Amino acid sequence: MKVLPVGLAVLLFAQAASLAAQEPSAWTVEQGSRIGFVATQSGAPVEGAFEDFTAEIVFDPENLAASRVAVVIQVASVNSQSSDRDEMIRSAPLFDAAQWPAARFEAEGFNDLGGGSYEAAGSLTLRDVTLPVVLPFTLATEERDGSLHATASGELAVQRLDYGVGQGLWQDTSVVGNEVTIKINIQASRPAS
Repeated sequence: MKVLPVGLAVLLFAQAASLAAQEPSAWTVEQGSRIGFVATQSGAPVEGAFEDFTAEIVFDPENLAASRVAVVIQVASVNSQSSDRDEMIRSAPLFDAAQWPAARFEAEGFNDLGGGSYEAAGSLTLRDVTLPVVLPFTLATEERDGSLHATASGELAVQRLDYGVGQGLWQDTSVVGNEVTIKINIQASRPAS
């Protein structure tokens, strides 16, 4: 067994500690956060939300290169204010929640657009179809009670048929429009540094 010289061991430990210190802090998602959507049905807007989701957020505006986000949404938690419509959204021709219970958004590339505006480049997975997306969002932070509190808000328009959300008769966009706008409002906190 080789033993590292003490000086080299100290240097490697210092480098590892330095890299750990550069890692952005994780945020805890708070109550009141929302992942919603707006679709069209017979030409009229229909709003809803997914009420069960988890988010792993490691984000620092000063260290975008090390920032990352992973959100997992339980499709069956859809709430569009109509139980019949919710059952249809969960059904095999649309989201098929029985076969693909979770949707996923992951981002590891961020751009600072200035003025508290950012872009998150990543991927969105629905029905086991993964496509690249760019989510523009705004970020507002404030420190209170020894914690940093943040609100991130953004919108992303997707074409549902690109993900296979709409099989058989549901491929017809005259009743349910192809474009769906995903709306996020995430409130999170972490200890102030």
